[in-house]
Amino acid sequence: MEATLERNSKSKSVLKAILFCVVFTVLFIVLSFTKSFFPNNVERLAHGLIGMAAALATTFLFLKFDHKSFADIGLQWEQKTLLRFFIGFVAGIIIMGLLATSVLYFSAVTVQANPSGNILHFLLLTAPLLPLAFMEELGFRAYPLQLLKDKVGIRFSIFITSILFALYHIVNGWSVASSFLGPAVWGLVFGLAAVYAKGIAMPTGVHFAANVTTAAFSTADTAAGLWIVKPLPNAATAAGASVWATLLPSAALFVFAIICLELYKKQSTNSNHAWTKT
Repeated sequence: MEATLERNSKSKSVLKAILFCVVFTVLFIVLSFTKSFFPNNVERLAHGLIGMAAALATTFLFLKFDHKSFADIGLQWEQKTLLRFFIGFVAGIIIMGLLATSVLYFSAVTVQANPSGNILHFLLLTAPLLPLAFMEELGFRAYPLQLLKDKVGIRFSIFITSILFALYHIVNGWSVASSFLGPAVWGLVFGLAAVYAKGIAMPTGVHFAANVTTAAFSTADTAAGLWIVKPLPNAATAAGASVWATLLPSAALFVFAIICLELYKKQSTNSNHAWTKT
């Protein structure tokens, strides 16, 4: 009887997490129609702020139904919030740097400084990526992850929210392959950071760093990127390398995330055992 009740409780939690993500996505799409009222030069910023509004509204509704507060799911400002964000940002830069290096190694391309690039201009253009990262962390690593973590455990909660994160990108026009090789794998990293830091400040930092690093590379001299990626003269002979350049970084990131997740679970289990014995 107790086992049946526990299974039902887990199923309800998974369904509620799915419903949360559906409501957030639908509300975000509906509110996105208001972007037409904003100037084109602030379109990305407006997109992020609208997404934040949709995520906060959805979170408020679900917490109201659960008779909980934002603090109950780690959504509160603390003294270490900025520090956690900064640590996440640095970690994201390091991870993306390693991945970018591997992509360049397996691709028939060369990288050079963009003569038209300007660091201040680049920072201004990429600033809207912060609310975009924050709203997606609100939508997938706040309420849904915390709800599932307490019911199905850390491992399954991170995997479920990562899959939901990929499906969200598919709804937004991404291909299935791109969504599962990119956002789904990164979702594991974001989820682990959220569980480890007990909040979304750190995963927001990692997320923001990943987006900023990606934006730093461009394929044209006039683009806003800081570096230009150009094909080598013999690029035609290395067409097969492009497949490896796509798959290997995703596979490496997936393995890295799984190893970190299992190490964290093992450490948490050992800590709980030690606390029980004392």
